Amino acid sequence: MSVIETVRFSLNPGIGAEEIKMAWCGSEGFVRAQPGFQRRRLVEGEDGTWQDIVEWQDMASAKAASAAFDPEAHPELGQLMAAIDPGTVQMSHATVHGEM
Repeated sequence: MSVIETVRFSLNPGIGAEEIKMAWCGSEGFVRAQPGFQRRRLVEGEDGTWQDIVEWQDMASAKAASAAFDPEAHPELGQLMAAIDPGTVQMSHATVHGEM
């Protein structure tokens, strides 16, 4: 069963939609290289918060990718992390049990 990873966050002051989209796209290579990656979406809520939603093949893949997410080891993640207010980040993993 696949797993949905949701990372909810707010942007740092001065960062807008175009900047976060560019930073998010800059992390694409890292995410696509992770075993079990299936798809990813960036969404903005009505309240101005953002979510990075990633679908993984299974929980082990999701957890391994989370553990590997290190901007010091992977400099291409730095721009994304610089755009996000770290105090607002909330991550969750959920197993998919149905789909239409």
